[in-house]
Amino acid sequence: MTEQAETRVSALAVLIPAYHAERSLPALLGELRAALPAAPVLVLDDGSCDGTAACATAAGAEVFSHLRNQGKGAALRRGWDLLFKRGHAAVLCLDADGQHDPAEAWRFVDLWAREQPDLIIGDRGLAAAPMGWDRRLSNRLSTRLLNQASGLELRDSQCGFRLLGHGLWQRVRLTGRAFDLESQLLLQAARLGATVRQVPVRQRPAEVPSHIRRLPDSLRFLGRLLEARLVRPGEDA
Repeated sequence: MTEQAETRVSALAVLIPAYHAERSLPALLGELRAALPAAPVLVLDDGSCDGTAACATAAGAEVFSHLRNQGKGAALRRGWDLLFKRGHAAVLCLDADGQHDPAEAWRFVDLWAREQPDLIIGDRGLAAAPMGWDRRLSNRLSTRLLNQASGLELRDSQCGFRLLGHGLWQRVRLTGRAFDLESQLLLQAARLGATVRQVPVRQRPAEVPSHIRRLPDSLRFLGRLLEARLVRPGEDA
């Protein structure tokens, strides 16, 4: 990490939306502490019934828990709201299942320190990412459709490893409660003329099963694309 980036870490917070992640969180939080020792970490426990909250607390993270499961999008919105109200300039998000390597957080922090883009999203290099052919095909198709709807030129639109700046958070109007929120954020960022950048990241095999529900989440994604086409510049989506 560059010297310039190290001075910016104090303005950064880390958000991990988590649901039934007691198996993966202890190791992930240990790696994160080694990678960004000065950054506060908030685990947003989305109504887990296992030891997610307890193991996150034991690992030194702050924990905020939903009483019931509301979806990844709802967890992200609540976490961003809590952290940005505290004055953080940017929030780095990682998934709780261990697929994102905290050692690569420096890629986001270095780019943010140099250029201050509004949003940075990880590029997993889908051809080499450890995922089934069906998920790889789905991610490629989702990225192509989102690029067509937004005018962006992303290589991977579905990666949850991303950094959001406070300025963009103040301008977007996010309503998604599930995985569609991450696409809604990109579509609104493009409509607002925000600076969206990508950095290459390595994806590791997830340590816990995915909570994606293929049909409902695909329909929500298509709904976001339709919403983006219907909303005119200057209107909220």
